[in-house]
Amino acid sequence: MAMSLDALPLALVLLAALMHAGWNMIAKLGDDRLVAMALIKAPNILLSCAVLAFVGLPSAESWPYLLGSTVVNCLYFYFLIHAYRAGDLSLAYPVARGTAPVLVLALAAVAVGELPTPAAFAGVTLICFAILALGMQRHAPAKHEALLWAGGVGLCIALYTVIDGIGGRLSGTPVGYVAVLNVFTGVAICGTTACLRGRVFLQALRSNWMNGLLGGTMMLASYAIVVYALTLAPMAQVAALRETSVIFAALLGALLLREPFGAKRIVASIGVAAGIAILALGG
Repeated sequence: MAMSLDALPLALVLLAALMHAGWNMIAKLGDDRLVAMALIKAPNILLSCAVLAFVGLPSAESWPYLLGSTVVNCLYFYFLIHAYRAGDLSLAYPVARGTAPVLVLALAAVAVGELPTPAAFAGVTLICFAILALGMQRHAPAKHEALLWAGGVGLCIALYTVIDGIGGRLSGTPVGYVAVLNVFTGVAICGTTACLRGRVFLQALRSNWMNGLLGGTMMLASYAIVVYALTLAPMAQVAALRETSVIFAALLGALLLREPFGAKRIVASIGVAAGIAILALGG
């Protein structure tokens, strides 16, 4: 299947990556990651229902992919929680996000016959290595459990990216597809949180609903853009560009939360920028 990365999907996915970093920064503000995620997902459900009232439901052909993606997304959160328990965020997150685009490259070739051009392969690989460089630590090879869980997260990201790429192309309305997906995953996450953290969850909704609304809006918009881009451009290239959110998150953390932005992040940012340039020039 011949698809190219034009200027529009490239710009859209970079915007989505920035919004993805934004809602992740809001999620980091809470001490309880499950409650913080549910706080974002609760208004996200309402927003998704409002979107569906305007755009309508996706086609019947896409619903098996919606159900499959919901299952994989639930597994993603399960692996993610264990990855953060077994290792530091600075190790698990870049390993998970950096491995996903390479796996998408292989899965897309098998599932829909998307074979990358040499420039696309080089750009995706460079972005992946740059993101993985953020997670390189002196004793990282010894942290086998954390690396395995993080690898599982990366596999889940790759699986739901390819599933949603196919489902979005069949849906007739990529925005409606993402809205239904957000309702499904939101009900699963909020229901689990209500059972496990009922009172704490309600208190968070009362006191931090504005943060939840902002995060939920960015979550819905960012992934709707990504799935729309998956209908226009090769999956692996979209996946690689989406993972530049790791760099955006580091920049936002440095600018807004005064987190350190050292030499490793500068080098990784340069590598990501070079990868994007190759993808843009390679088409």
